Amino acid sequence: MTWRDTLEGLKQDLTEVRAQRQRRVEEEEAGLKKEREDLSLMSKTLGVDELLAEMNATLLDGKGEIQTIIGWEPDEESEYEADLGLSIIDESSEDEDGDTDVITTILSWDESGELEIAVDLGLSSEGIYLQINEIEIRPEREAFEQGLIVAFKDELEI
Repeated sequence: MTWRDTLEGLKQDLTEVRAQRQRRVEEEEAGLKKEREDLSLMSKTLGVDELLAEMNATLLDGKGEIQTIIGWEPDEESEYEADLGLSIIDESSEDEDGDTDVITTILSWDESGELEIAVDLGLSSEGIYLQINEIEIRPEREAFEQGLIVAFKDELEI
């Protein structure tokens, strides 16, 4: 086999390997997209925004602030930095495991200092997890409601 034939054979092998890699990446991206859609649906099913808004209206007379951070969507600041051609590494935008597959919803208010209830709904190797102020809760509506009440009382130390 000549040098040129060897290179042509290697080129064909390389084309096949690249195509396989591309298919694998596309499959992984499709799977991740589906998992993220499931996570968003779970957030709606549990009523995360609705329950925190109800707590704000009822317990805080609407004086609290609710913020939702979707880990896989760039925030406005990141988009601004990208427009300027900046690349700033912000480790705070990822959770402790470096995972961005989390929806964080925070109810914060001022009551002799800033208080907050942070709800994290995310993906882990075991599936979907739900945490309130870093305490794991079963991802079920009743457990979630009870967890919010406990977290509110803990924040106010009552």
